[in-house]
Amino acid sequence: MHATLDRMSPSGREVSATVVYGGAVRCLVLVLCVGCGDNQVPLAPCTEVEPPAFTAGPYADPYEVELLGCVEGGLGDVAGRWFLRDAGELFELSYPRYESTCDGGARLVGSDDFTSETEEGDLVSYQQWWDGTRAVSRLYRRYEFADFEYVIVKAVCARADGTLVGRWVNYDADRGELTGPLLGTRFDRKDELAVGLELVGEVKTSSVGEPIDGYNVVVEAGVAYVAGPGGLDLIDVTVPDAPRAIGRFEGLWNDVRVVRGETEVVAFGATSLETFVVDVTDPTTPTFVGALLANGLSNSHSLQVANNRLYVADYSDAVPVFDVSNPLSPIPLGSVLVPDADFGIHDLTVAGDRLFINQTEAGFVAVDVSAGLDKPSVLGRAPGTYSHASAVGAVGGRTLTLHGDEGMTGPEGAAFLRVFDGDPASASFMTELGRYQSRPEVGIHNIELVGDRAYIAYYQDGVRVVDLSDPTSPREVAHYNTWDPESAPGGAFEGAFGIRVVDGLIYVADSERGLLILREN
Repeated sequence: MHATLDRMSPSGREVSATVVYGGAVRCLVLVLCVGCGDNQVPLAPCTEVEPPAFTAGPYADPYEVELLGCVEGGLGDVAGRWFLRDAGELFELSYPRYESTCDGGARLVGSDDFTSETEEGDLVSYQQWWDGTRAVSRLYRRYEFADFEYVIVKAVCARADGTLVGRWVNYDADRGELTGPLLGTRFDRKDELAVGLELVGEVKTSSVGEPIDGYNVVVEAGVAYVAGPGGLDLIDVTVPDAPRAIGRFEGLWNDVRVVRGETEVVAFGATSLETFVVDVTDPTTPTFVGALLANGLSNSHSLQVANNRLYVADYSDAVPVFDVSNPLSPIPLGSVLVPDADFGIHDLTVAGDRLFINQTEAGFVAVDVSAGLDKPSVLGRAPGTYSHASAVGAVGGRTLTLHGDEGMTGPEGAAFLRVFDGDPASASFMTELGRYQSRPEVGIHNIELVGDRAYIAYYQDGVRVVDLSDPTSPREVAHYNTWDPESAPGGAFEGAFGIRVVDGLIYVADSERGLLILREN
């Protein structure tokens, strides 16, 4: 997922305003629980915490958002962590943490009110309000020079059945109002810290002293390359129990792949701009070489490398391909246009002449390019709510394709590891054989298939290891919870993002903890 970041909170956490899916822009429920943790400034006495009046602008009245089914004075019982999602089919969710106020209300932990106005008249403010029955948070921004303003409001109250009910509203001067219902249920860490996995080493801070926010990881010749919104962090992992950050290349990175040439080592980075080409031959001094602009789009989300070819998923309806035999001088080979593509391409897995493409809301599609990149043929499709990640490999002499959803919509959730027949010569190709789900409230980010086990980066449920020796009955055999409900910011996507298994060690890119190195025990 890629969010358009709008402002920085006083605690240093960026706050999301919009999110892009397959080229379409949707408003996102603002994750206003930012910078949560135990190091919170205690609330002042009741006489000093009078809820503020909202800044002028749309939805300045905290009662303007209609709520139904509220228990009068019910906020006194909502302290703790919640899973808050759109009660319809929209991809809107967060994991906020509330604390009780001494006057019977509730506020989001770690979200301090602030207002800032420039000399030119631009204004941004974030405020919370509560009255014991309802809690309202509001972000307002005005751009004076453009005569433009927008507001993002979230209002919740408690119901008699112990859940939260609410509504989100996004309003701006161009598009008008977007709104949807909210439903909240209690949420906590799923289970004990670890079973079957142990922590070997961990790096939280970059070589320049900044926190590492990990989205994906590649390990090559004793160096872990961790991509994230702070850039590419290079970490020496030759001593796994004492890893150390040795280099950083700044930028908003989502994914990374590393290619070794005759004398050079090159990192390709999927960024919010083009695909970056960075010389990392000396990992302490990564050097920018250039950028690849594919499909005429200044967006690159996920990358794959196979047989000296680089494949780019950029949310368009095609997959650009480059020859990286000489990684310092990539050569464009063309693009694979996915037939009947209604939604953008988020990620893919390459297996010979077959591309297994995660096509977001259009589902999972297998494409054959043996006749040429410009002559793709669809081998099969499988529906999904938000097709996000995949892996292909042989298990017990049988080719399997693994698929991970990121969406949590629908009555049973949708974040399943789904196991498909991956042999195109089989009559049951792309037929689902079995599935595993950690729980409906949490999505899957990445999957690694090694031997007969799937290693899953499962966001708030950390690392889950699933045995696939019987593909019709996947079963969890180990886990490690990287996510801490006491200190987590509460965003829609946080925790374990990227995962790689190399030489018996599990490398995890985590949004809050940087790089973790685990071992099965």
